[in-house]
Amino acid sequence: MFRFIVILLGCCVASPLFAADVPTFYGQEVLVTGSRSVQLLSVSPWNATIIKEAELRNFHNVGEAVRNVAGLDLISYGYLGAVNSARLRGANATQVLVLIDGRKLNSPTLGTFDLGDILISNVERVEVVRAPLSALYGSDAVSGVINIITKEPKEEKSFSVTTASFGTWQYNARLSGGNYFLSADYLKSDGFRQNGAYAAKNVYGKLTLPLGFADLVVDGGYYDAVKGIPGVPTSESDPASATQPNDRQTDKNIMISAALKNETFSLRAYTNSLDQQIDPYIFGACYNKGWRNALEWQQDLNLGLGKTLYGAEVVEDRGDSTLAGQHSIRNYAAFIQDELPLGRMALSATVRADKHSLAGTSVNPRVGLTYQLNKTMALKLSAGTAFRAPTLNELYWNDPAWGMFGSSSLKPEKSTSYNIGLERNLNDRQIVRLSYYNASFTDMILWAYDPVTYLTQATNIGEVRSEGVEFDLEHDFAAGKGYVNYTYQKVVDKKMAVDKIVPYTPQSKYNVGLVAGGNSVLVRYVGVRFIDSANLIELPAYTVVDLKLTRPIGGAEVSFGVNNLFDERYSEAIGADPSTYELRKYPMPGRNYSLGVKWAI
Repeated sequence: MFRFIVILLGCCVASPLFAADVPTFYGQEVLVTGSRSVQLLSVSPWNATIIKEAELRNFHNVGEAVRNVAGLDLISYGYLGAVNSARLRGANATQVLVLIDGRKLNSPTLGTFDLGDILISNVERVEVVRAPLSALYGSDAVSGVINIITKEPKEEKSFSVTTASFGTWQYNARLSGGNYFLSADYLKSDGFRQNGAYAAKNVYGKLTLPLGFADLVVDGGYYDAVKGIPGVPTSESDPASATQPNDRQTDKNIMISAALKNETFSLRAYTNSLDQQIDPYIFGACYNKGWRNALEWQQDLNLGLGKTLYGAEVVEDRGDSTLAGQHSIRNYAAFIQDELPLGRMALSATVRADKHSLAGTSVNPRVGLTYQLNKTMALKLSAGTAFRAPTLNELYWNDPAWGMFGSSSLKPEKSTSYNIGLERNLNDRQIVRLSYYNASFTDMILWAYDPVTYLTQATNIGEVRSEGVEFDLEHDFAAGKGYVNYTYQKVVDKKMAVDKIVPYTPQSKYNVGLVAGGNSVLVRYVGVRFIDSANLIELPAYTVVDLKLTRPIGGAEVSFGVNNLFDERYSEAIGADPSTYELRKYPMPGRNYSLGVKWAI
């Protein structure tokens, strides 16, 4: 396998990936998430991957779309409707901040956000930044940020229908003009397992009104899904079976935002509502509800020497869950960032202070440097600290039946990270990146069992060390891009299971892809993963190949896709039988097909 990667990379570096295409200059590609403002990707010292619209067309949701990003491990429990959680550089899912247009989505009760709940029909691009970003965004941005950037208004009227294996149907309608965008979806599937059905309605709209001194941007989204929760199979020889044949989950997510924006400032208020309910459930009905109300302001200031950005935010999180009850917390924050060009160097320094109503004050700095070694090669250095405040469930969990309790005295989790990278433009269309990172996570919140009291309590007891190497080669062309990336990581427990590999962190993975218009070939390899802290139980490595072809036919755009082309049998997670507690793999879908038609109205 490794020999194959080396040969392929060698071929890519030695000559252009494709001969007949229009060059695109990488220096003009921009990143927003790394600095909360538009910045040339070539200048940014923060490791980032940008997934554009041409690539997003291959997927139903954002969870599927980020699978092929270097340094990112996605854990899915099945097909459509199953939970999709992302980990960056070995950190857990609560240490990855998920944003939509810069607004925080992580649940106040659970600490995570299911990336399967964002359908790609209203998404323009996804930016994944692999760096500590608490200096800009505060809590949860410990290992990085996934920022989902929605579509801007443009002239478009379309309707599409897609059918796929497992009784899957998706209908999408878009209506967009000079200052408005509206998209509506209905997506349903019978699933490939008993009780694997999924049905979702998704509506998103955006309106931009010029006011002279600024633009007023109002947008909102509504997502309503009913999901079967099959649990693990009754046996691994019967992957379509379900140990939880009657369990259902309902997700209702509402997001509303209003912002005043111009070239130098932004003032935004937004509210999120995340409502998750499971009923019936083998352990009894349960729910997790979260509300976030926020006010953000930021201002650019250019004094001639560099670009200064400063701002403040106030956030109120409220939650209501089955075993934590109703609670709320507030966070007040202010930050300042300076970007200073110094000849062949570009220096960026940021610091942010957060005051959490329970977890206290946290101050997090970061610094980044890009040094142009010559016309084609740059050295990139960065370092920073980050934190994660405890969730409402971790603070207030109260389950005397199982002896599990939260703790209102929890401290924030903390991290310190360093990164060194080289970036070289092989020509106007090819770029290669190589990075080494080293991160330490302390005061991690774990559920610790006390054999004396027989109680389990949320405690700041975990400590993890993560280091790795990421290689990324991209070839950009007019209709899309080709890429190869490889990740080696070693994520080690330093406190509990000392020097053992942290569960669900493969030491090696690679992705190869070619996206040209509506055509694509995607190859994903994920290495062996341990699923227990003692490193006794493994999930085998797997390789999955996906294929999609698109052609114009009679005024319509017709696409045909084959996912898991070679019918690989694999799993990304293991769970317990709720009756016997026997561990079994959650099966992922085998070979499946899709056929779609899109009409311009």
